[in-house]
Amino acid sequence: MTKKSVQPGRTPIPRGIASPARRVLAHSGVETLEQLAQLGMRQMTELPGMCPKTMAQLQDALDEHGLGFAAS
Repeated sequence: MTKKSVQPGRTPIPRGIASPARRVLAHSGVETLEQLAQLGMRQMTELPGMCPKTMAQLQDALDEHGLGFAAS
């Protein structure tokens, strides 16, 4: 994955995330990695469709952009 130049605070969720997980995130109001980081790991794992593979992909994307899950 390569870094894309985006506006600060508007880093999109990676395209490789499974569609069901993307829909759950969108339904929860999460459209950017920054919003995802604010949600927190605990809340993320409670959402349907967040399998270990998806969680690993999201964690990798956060790491790549210097972000991390908020303490929950």
